[in-house]
Amino acid sequence: MTPPTHDADAGTDPDEILDVLDVLGHLHPDDRAEAAAAEAAIDAAEHAAHTPADPPATRPPSLWRRLASPRTLLSFAVAGGLVWFTLQRQDQGELAKAGAMLRAVRPMWFVAALAVYYASFPLRALRWRILLGNAGERPEHIPRLRDLVEIIYLSWFVNTLVPAKLGDVYRGWLYGRTSRARAARVATVVAPGRNDVDAPVAPGGGWSRGMGTIVAERALDLIVLVVLMVTAGILTYGDVVAKSTHGDVAACFRHGLDVADLGCVLAELFVVGGIGVVVLVGGLVAFARFGVHVERWIPRRFERLGTAYTTFAHGLVLSFGRFGPLLALSAGAWLCEGAAFWCVSRALAVPLPVPLVLFFSLLQAFLTAIPATPGALGFEGILKAAIELKGFAAGPAIALTVLYRAISYLSLLVGGLIVFVVSDKTR
Repeated sequence: MTPPTHDADAGTDPDEILDVLDVLGHLHPDDRAEAAAAEAAIDAAEHAAHTPADPPATRPPSLWRRLASPRTLLSFAVAGGLVWFTLQRQDQGELAKAGAMLRAVRPMWFVAALAVYYASFPLRALRWRILLGNAGERPEHIPRLRDLVEIIYLSWFVNTLVPAKLGDVYRGWLYGRTSRARAARVATVVAPGRNDVDAPVAPGGGWSRGMGTIVAERALDLIVLVVLMVTAGILTYGDVVAKSTHGDVAACFRHGLDVADLGCVLAELFVVGGIGVVVLVGGLVAFARFGVHVERWIPRRFERLGTAYTTFAHGLVLSFGRFGPLLALSAGAWLCEGAAFWCVSRALAVPLPVPLVLFFSLLQAFLTAIPATPGALGFEGILKAAIELKGFAAGPAIALTVLYRAISYLSLLVGGLIVFVVSDKTR
């Protein structure tokens, strides 16, 4: 299967793509007016893609416009409400104890936690480089490893600000722009003295192909994450689950969701997680078999959309070559996050069993996949409860949660803002 050589969205930015999708999401076959609006939006995107510029697609996506959108403001309001609700339910003595523990934190262990957490980014960048190569991207067009690290980091920063994982869309745009710039430099070295008209440059990637690899990466992440989380959860809470289910997990489902019975809730979560992995793998197999042919049914008047879809589909399907290294790098990245939480427990002098350490970090990562709030902000109460369920007092549970979220959310927000301001990729 050979990926298309022409990238339909070489010059399109995420704002235009999202606007087109917003129109298409409301399209009705009998609604001529909305159909015309859809065509107009696509024509505008196509015109922007083919309008000469130096370099192409230089206008950055409007991050601040998305940040000020009603959807984003509502998500922060929801997150704030969840945090307030969690704090209101805490004993004041336990909150004071958590504050005292945070003031007495061991700095060296906290720095170690930061270092180990951020060590996952080069692993993720190396994995993405493999995915891009699998998808057919020419090696000389793939950005350097440090550029891929920066792109991933910036996308995580955006995900701390806006809901619905729109940071991944921004990441696809950054990749397309950086890849095309690298391709242009390579062409200049190979054919010095020839201008763009005399020596046209094959596109070095694009939003569609980049998003194909990003979706493949997210699917791989979710599979590894759920498998590790369910395994660690069974090792951590096996006694709690056994006490609640008495060997009959089906009874928990028959009785419905009862938050008072945490053993049954965990059992249901593990079963649903396992089924979810099976469904996801089956969906990927089905997409590889049939999904790449969907373009045939896209109307001709949406030819540009069909071409972009084909590029995306090939990027997604072809990404899964060399599965062994991809799996190892995925597991390594998640283990870095687990090691970071272990360092946090050392920083607070709270000894934790290894399975709980791994489960907590994976649960936090799983919650970030929920598109309700930016970076799972507001779901800290669930993380605290996971620690308390193993018999720890509320004070240490709060301190552990706050300190780890200072790394997995606050450091991304502050550090990402600095990188966003100084990076030449965001201008």
